[in-house]
Amino acid sequence: MYNIKCIIEYDGANYQGFQIQNDEPTIELYLKKAISFIIKSDVKIYASGRTDKGVHAKGQVINFNTSFYIEPSRFMYAINRGLPDDIRVLSLSYVPLSFHSRFSAKKKEYRYYIKFQNYSVFEARYKTYIKNLNYDLMVEAIKLFLGEHDFTSFCSADVDDRKSCVKTITKAYINKHQDEYEFVFEGTGFLKYQIRRMMGILIAIGHEKIKKDIILELYQNHSKQMHYPVAPGCGLYLVRVDY
Repeated sequence: MYNIKCIIEYDGANYQGFQIQNDEPTIELYLKKAISFIIKSDVKIYASGRTDKGVHAKGQVINFNTSFYIEPSRFMYAINRGLPDDIRVLSLSYVPLSFHSRFSAKKKEYRYYIKFQNYSVFEARYKTYIKNLNYDLMVEAIKLFLGEHDFTSFCSADVDDRKSCVKTITKAYINKHQDEYEFVFEGTGFLKYQIRRMMGILIAIGHEKIKKDIILELYQNHSKQMHYPVAPGCGLYLVRVDY
């Protein structure tokens, strides 16, 4: 048995997320179809994380097992031939059977993009457009995400109650460019909707609707019923997974 690791990128705009959902168009569905066609059998795909509807990836990592050996470059070429143009395998390698794209991961990096001027319809599916944000307030607020915290109040209501919501964020900062903000988050792991809820809070702070201290209050709240908006998925990218 062989264990195959792939680094993939995708434009999530046309998909209902990564995970298979019946016959809905998802990233996993198309990967599964392409790989199964090559190895002539069903395949179970494991991903470093399940991105939401409309979320993109530049460095998603998957792995799967097969009894077939195909030279890596030929295998990657064959998979890519069977994929839509907005999903691509960037690299393919054989790894030890102990490797798991999710459980072996040490850190993940996500980035979120907000355009604050020069709006273009051609970027609408890839960046969120929001005007009149107080940059300085957001810079101070994002620092409060650093370190180990209980992110129960920042996750989806359907996250298993037995799952620990304590996560460690090692990097959290904002790069300001000519017409957009780039929010960078690196951590040991992230919960469903966590980053989009964090972004929703930062946007509300940037609009001066709430104070940054709400972040500290939410750490103590331990409620999944947060009433602040979840930022749109289109601005979010899974950039890198470290092992």
